Amino acid sequence: MASPSTGSREHWHPLSISSDAVRSAEYSYRAPSPPYIHIPGPKRTTTQAIMELMPSYEHVDPSQLTSNDLQIITQNAKQIANDQWATWAYEDRHFAQAIVDFLFLGPTSIIRDHHFLKREGITMMLVVRDSRLAGTLRSVDQASKELGIAVEYVHVDGHADLIRGFPNMIRLINNHLLSVYHCQSRGRNDEGQILMETCRFRRGKVLVTCESGNHRSAAIVAAYVMSVFGQSMVSTVQFVQLKRFCCSFEEDMKRMLQSWEDILRARSMVAHHSQSESKGQQQSQVCSQDTDAQPVRHQPTRLAASKSKRGFDDMMDLEMGAEKGAFVDTDDDWFLDRYPFVPFADVPKNGEKSHDVCDVP
Repeated sequence: MASPSTGSREHWHPLSISSDAVRSAEYSYRAPSPPYIHIPGPKRTTTQAIMELMPSYEHVDPSQLTSNDLQIITQNAKQIANDQWATWAYEDRHFAQAIVDFLFLGPTSIIRDHHFLKREGITMMLVVRDSRLAGTLRSVDQASKELGIAVEYVHVDGHADLIRGFPNMIRLINNHLLSVYHCQSRGRNDEGQILMETCRFRRGKVLVTCESGNHRSAAIVAAYVMSVFGQSMVSTVQFVQLKRFCCSFEEDMKRMLQSWEDILRARSMVAHHSQSESKGQQQSQVCSQDTDAQPVRHQPTRLAASKSKRGFDDMMDLEMGAEKGAFVDTDDDWFLDRYPFVPFADVPKNGEKSHDVCDVP
């Protein structure tokens, strides 16, 4: 039996539970909460880069970006993050930092610094605000008008609204970067390659801001890095905090990005599978036309079937030895090999032997 610990309700208030009962195990009075997500610190070094990111089309959703689009946006450049713990100053939080070479993160107040915007070649500003403060900002509109910088306002209401808007925000950034590139092209050569005047080429760059540059805007930048560079939540948070040391990723934010990682992985797998199925179908049609002049009636492919949602029966497994067509509820597996447990047990009377309902190993 578990005895009341010092500081527990039973210890300070013995009448809070019946005198004939005692708790069977330790427990807490706080509200239930998910487990803490630990982000390990980087291995500190002064001579080598701590983290490196390389664009990879393997983890990118092909329905959102083509391999050519990914090459245009990232220029296939390696992104490097060094340790700034020794050089970072408190005042640096009031400026913006380049998380990757075409995506900056900082507070909205940095937009007043027109010299910074011109020096870094910012071509678009993505301003994230609370939905209760919906509207435009004079300093943002003035910078957009004087410097010819595109501006997009995003109003969000909580974390649920933020993750719901990730696809649209990422699409806004990618579409802008691609449009800046294509508007400078001079046509195509005989091989279909885009002709570009290198000496006058100006690459698109996006500045993402919120009130502090440490919360909502940091989550959007992290979601973008995960989407375009195919990184996990943990490695992305590490990389962003190395570039902007003051970024704060709370537990709710980390769980939201963890859900976003699962969404990206599922979308990528489905899109790549659909592409492979489509290519296989096209190849089979070409082969059938080459081998047989008669019209061929093709059976429905798995590609068409995969577009429909799975039914309940599709999620059930046949039990070994069961009759054909009989399904077994696999939820029973959760309750196998569990020891019996009750939260409280009767207190044995004087002279009686204690009968513990649960002996926790």
